[in-house]
Amino acid sequence: MDKELSNIFNDTGHRLTQPRMAVFNFIKSSDLPLSIADIVRLNPAMDKVSIYRTISLFKKLHIVVAVNNGWKQLYELASPFNPHHHHLVCTKCGKLTEIHSKKLESMVEELTSENDFHPVSHHFEINGLCSNCLTLVPDLPSQP
Repeated sequence: MDKELSNIFNDTGHRLTQPRMAVFNFIKSSDLPLSIADIVRLNPAMDKVSIYRTISLFKKLHIVVAVNNGWKQLYELASPFNPHHHHLVCTKCGKLTEIHSKKLESMVEELTSENDFHPVSHHFEINGLCSNCLTLVPDLPSQP
């Protein structure tokens, strides 16, 4: 059992049930963020309502973070279970690419400091076209 996960549940007065642990392990084992539909489809033995409730609780407890991919919300583990990062999102094929950028994190620190603001969290998804989809588009408008 993951000690950090167990501590979160103990500290918040929630029970770490077998279904909750199963959803956690499933998300943890995935290389990509998952939709709730993905989790339901790949775990047919689990009750669909339990999966929805588990994800809702995980969001509330900051165990997972949502990644927007078009109209879909995908979920992946939050820090400390997964190193902090952001995403490049292909708007054509839906490919997600993790980006780890010290420059971006420095900019966030600088912007919040300049504005006397204390951030609690942040995330960025940069939408565009991956290299595969880019070759399929004849002329792109210039960047804004």
